[in-house]
Amino acid sequence: MDVGADNFRFELDDPEKKARTIRYPKTAELHLDSLDRYVQGNIPATYGIATISDEQNFLKLIGPILASATTNATNNCRIQTKRNLIYGYMCRVALTQFNLSFKVPTIVTGYNDLCAVIATGSGVPQVITIPQGFYNLTTLAAQLQTSLRTIVALSAATVVAPTSQVTAAPLTSITTGFTVTANGGSTMQFVYGFLNASKAQQLQVARFNRLIGVNRAGAGYTPDVNLAPAPSPYNSTAVPWASATLGIPNFRYTDYVDIVSQSLSNYMDTKPANSAINSPGSVMGRIWLTEYPLSSQAVNNGYPQDGMWGMGPMTFTKTWNTPMWAQWSPNQAINTVDITLLDQFGMPLPWSSTYPTEWSATVQVTE
Repeated sequence: MDVGADNFRFELDDPEKKARTIRYPKTAELHLDSLDRYVQGNIPATYGIATISDEQNFLKLIGPILASATTNATNNCRIQTKRNLIYGYMCRVALTQFNLSFKVPTIVTGYNDLCAVIATGSGVPQVITIPQGFYNLTTLAAQLQTSLRTIVALSAATVVAPTSQVTAAPLTSITTGFTVTANGGSTMQFVYGFLNASKAQQLQVARFNRLIGVNRAGAGYTPDVNLAPAPSPYNSTAVPWASATLGIPNFRYTDYVDIVSQSLSNYMDTKPANSAINSPGSVMGRIWLTEYPLSSQAVNNGYPQDGMWGMGPMTFTKTWNTPMWAQWSPNQAINTVDITLLDQFGMPLPWSSTYPTEWSATVQVTE
């Protein structure tokens, strides 16, 4: 043995070659339904049906009507049973499919139902309330006109809906915004606040203005590009107008829905986030309302087709071809799942027995 050779080595120092067990990866699916959140205890005995068995199918039917409003599908909806929802040697989980039954109306009480304007002679903003419900371009124009006319100085005001693809004559330019006219020698302007308004009420006004497409012209400012300093809270320096055409309306209550789950992201070292200041974290997926197929909508609701979203209930399925896989602890079963649906402003989607947004989902787990 020539220990002085350049290529000499002690083979006894090599790591021992051990046999290793190969476990082929396996996947399984956990199917969730937001209506599975209901249990017998959610139904008060005062309804006189407490003696009925807690058959889940029955509870899923009566839950949205008779259960407490705090037990809803959009704000911390918790699915759990007396057993583990799924168990096994899992190291990753992912939300792969989500069916959203979106039933949020165009106008929601307490969210985007306040309109604030300054009319001739008033000097201060006046507030009108738009009733909750689903609207299309024509019906919202009629309702806004009716509500504006409750203000004395605007008793003759008119609101004309944007030109639809159906009613536009050949060679006629399509007007994409609402045209508001004060009439009777009056003037007006849309504003973003009013005296003694709370933060929530200011947000209601701003969201309504977003919905109907209030632009700088509607707020009394020109030119269209904002080159001036920020206006005062009540737009007191703006110039009222007798008639103005607003910008393109946005009938979507929210542009997208974020699906947040603390339980499914519990073992992740890095939590998903977004660019908002109040980033919720733990966002397992995002659904854009523009992903809804428009072919099922009636032709007379068209103008442009972007306006269809938010004019009525819609149900569609989102499938992620490349889902976001979340780390999971192999020695932990999934015994509960919490889901919260947030709008683009970081708030849970509104839910009521009249407008019950529900969902179902597929969670894939893998070893």
